Amino acid sequence: MSHSPEPIQAVIDLGTHTALMVTGRRLADGKMEVLDDAHAIARLGKGVDAQRRISAETMDRVCRLLAQYRERALGLGAERVRAFGTSALRDAANKAEFIARVRQDAGLELVEVSGSEEAGLTFRGAAFGLQLPPRYAVIDIGGGSTELALGSGLEVEQSVSVDVGAVRVTERCFPQLPPTPDQVARATDMIGAALSRLFPYPPDLPLVGVAGTVTTLGAIDLGVPRFNAEELNGHFLSLTQVEEWSAQLLSLPVDEIRLIPQVHEQRADIIGAGALILRLALAHLGCPGLTVSTRGIRYGLLLRELAAD
Repeated sequence: MSHSPEPIQAVIDLGTHTALMVTGRRLADGKMEVLDDAHAIARLGKGVDAQRRISAETMDRVCRLLAQYRERALGLGAERVRAFGTSALRDAANKAEFIARVRQDAGLELVEVSGSEEAGLTFRGAAFGLQLPPRYAVIDIGGGSTELALGSGLEVEQSVSVDVGAVRVTERCFPQLPPTPDQVARATDMIGAALSRLFPYPPDLPLVGVAGTVTTLGAIDLGVPRFNAEELNGHFLSLTQVEEWSAQLLSLPVDEIRLIPQVHEQRADIIGAGALILRLALAHLGCPGLTVSTRGIRYGLLLRELAAD
């Protein structure tokens, strides 16, 4: 007896810098079929670290994007589209106003995800499509926060979220690019203080990395287009390469960073800060590098939503 695939669903990960949507369904054999994976720069977190508010201009821009995402998912046959917000939404004092605007203008319910929940969902999503050892850890360097989770299979044993990300470091420490040595030193201190709150990292535990900083540096390392998922997924990015690219990116003005083919023009101003966070995180954890995953929290969210039905 044959079974039809289950209803199509879509989830949106609205982060500090990006808005990502994955649409899929569960097949009769229990596996997840991905129908669409959309990526856009939303910059929800612009100015939120300093002002603790999402500006009216940002609300307008992000709501337009979310409405487009909803239409895209419905066009693919999605029966349900859900949106989830992370660090920038957690930080915003006017989050209730923004959630109401998203409901009114984009027709979506925007749900806040806690830092610990984000870490766990990212852990589950990062493994999608990768062959990993039984026990591993996942690091997610976002715009406003960094999450670290470790576990076995899809079960998270330990996770933590710290308030340091590429947008937050840039806005606090890098008023211009390239930053001065003093500004880099200040950023290093800020990042180090946040990383000190991570849990002790087991020796020789494999590390997987997700999100824009990791995928951009992985694309630069491979010399492939900035989001060639098939090429990037599973690539090993060494600490040595991260150190080299971090030093180079922090030495360049933003116009020169934009000339690097793998760097999205709207990531050019924050990729240096992201690379610095990654370099310091790998050194702090004692990892020689990490495996790049082009998946992440959106895949964890979709797996959760499909399992709930």
